[in-house]
Amino acid sequence: MVMDQIEEIKSKIDIVDLISEYFPLKRAGRNFKALCPFHSEKTPSFMVSPELQIFKCFGCGSAGDVIKFLQLYERMDFWEAVELLAKRTGIKLKKFKLDKEESLKRRIYAMNDLASRFYHFLLTKHQLGQKALAYAHFRGLKEETLRQFKIGFSPLKPEILATFLLKKGFSGQELLQSGIFFKSQYSSGNQLKLLDRFYGRLIFPLFDHRGNIVSFAGRLIPGLLPDEDKRGKYINGPDTVVYHKSENLYGLWLTKEEIKKTNEAILVEGELDLISSWQAGIKNIVAAKGTALTVDQIKLIKRFASNLKLAFDADFAGDQAALRGIILAEKEGLEMSVVLLPKGIKDPDELAYKDPESLKKAIDRAIPVWDFVIQSGVKQFGLSSPLAKKKVLQKVLPLLSQIENEVVKLEYYKKLAQILSTSFEAIMIESTKLKTAPIKTQSILSEKETATNREAILEEYLLALILLEGKPKRLSTKIKFETFVLKRIWERLKQFLREKKKFEPTEFFAFLPEELRPKLETIFLLWGDKKIKDFNQEIRKITREIKRTRLRKRLSLLSLEIAQEEKKGSPRLNRLRKKFAILSQKLFALES
Repeated sequence: MVMDQIEEIKSKIDIVDLISEYFPLKRAGRNFKALCPFHSEKTPSFMVSPELQIFKCFGCGSAGDVIKFLQLYERMDFWEAVELLAKRTGIKLKKFKLDKEESLKRRIYAMNDLASRFYHFLLTKHQLGQKALAYAHFRGLKEETLRQFKIGFSPLKPEILATFLLKKGFSGQELLQSGIFFKSQYSSGNQLKLLDRFYGRLIFPLFDHRGNIVSFAGRLIPGLLPDEDKRGKYINGPDTVVYHKSENLYGLWLTKEEIKKTNEAILVEGELDLISSWQAGIKNIVAAKGTALTVDQIKLIKRFASNLKLAFDADFAGDQAALRGIILAEKEGLEMSVVLLPKGIKDPDELAYKDPESLKKAIDRAIPVWDFVIQSGVKQFGLSSPLAKKKVLQKVLPLLSQIENEVVKLEYYKKLAQILSTSFEAIMIESTKLKTAPIKTQSILSEKETATNREAILEEYLLALILLEGKPKRLSTKIKFETFVLKRIWERLKQFLREKKKFEPTEFFAFLPEELRPKLETIFLLWGDKKIKDFNQEIRKITREIKRTRLRKRLSLLSLEIAQEEKKGSPRLNRLRKKFAILSQKLFALES
């Protein structure tokens, strides 16, 4: 019954409308196309078929229906995607049984939410949190901000939260899998003693971009924990079934609409950088929990904005991981600039607290990232000697060489030449010495271009014409499909029409065995962008070309056989030559 509901939900959602809410699609014949959101590319290879209600990328292979799209794009599990679409269509889902992993995810989401409420209550309402609350106020955090970000406090009693959650029905194993707890050294056998890894710290719940609490981060409160000089200022929850640090951006659940509205994301390093800036009125902001951007984080930002401003601390220029992140973002097509903080200010949190207006001005005056790269090199090594200039060149040029746009790249080469007081030609010569791996791209035509079997391609196109016409009455055609997969689809099509009498693409897709569906997807998506004025004429043309291709192949094989028989003086020669003459006449008739 649940599967029937899923089919009902899918029937009420148009895949083109859904995907268009995330990024623009461009009409391509019967289909729609776009740059693939799941891998880097310059030529659109992401296709959407309104007839089959599917998408497929011919570059990276990602494919599926509306549910699969949400799973990949929103990083939802299957049932999360189904529930979202059910709400969209107004369909009330009947109870269904989750698989083990999906069930665990939901339990951890529920546990994290309860833990967050517990932490927040202790900070804002309980005497155990008085010192932590005083520290939060000292850092300039207002009551509304504490509430908005659900900031909390983990008490100095590390066993108290585990006791609370166990009483709420969660198991010890679930507590361990949440990442909040670790085993005490006094655990033994069935006596599992669990301790809160964040105890004695100010707590920041970590949300995913959909608003689920996936983990926590804890910050030291000065003077509260013993031996605090030996403890890290921040600790973060480990990766779990619901949390992957490399895929997460702090604050995005709250700021994504403003980021989308402004088409600009301001990226800071830590929770307090974000919270203080947000409190100062800067709403289009996210935090990466470090300066080393990952591909997943960059793709997440790109979903909401095409412009990225980096507002990291003063040591950012020397951070190699951060520079690698810039290269990754450049490859993804983000326009980047860098926020330069005033001298003596270590991070956005400090400036937001001391002078919010100066932070806003610094953001407005952000300089293009490649200017920052050049400035950083000059600042580090200076220009006082040929050796210093060489070091600047060695640091800066490999980064500039990664600029995707050739015009922009050459402009920065010229700028670097001027700064180093050398010629543009010298910079170009040095750039040719760099060993940079080319970016591999795959166009939508790759499947057609790389195929070696011309006959198979022609057969595929013929079947595409028959299906795309929407009235597959070509069953009387004398052409027989010889490619195994196409032959099976052809036989199933004849069977389908005998039973249904009318061709409907989505019904036929469901009618096909699972192993044949990818080929049908390819037929609709790869050939659907062709504009055919006269299907009858095109079908006749391709049918003749298939016959010619087969005759040429038979004649080629026959000529080899005749040559072999001539050496033997075989009595079969006359019969073979006669057969060759007949086939030649047929080919001549087809080509005339």
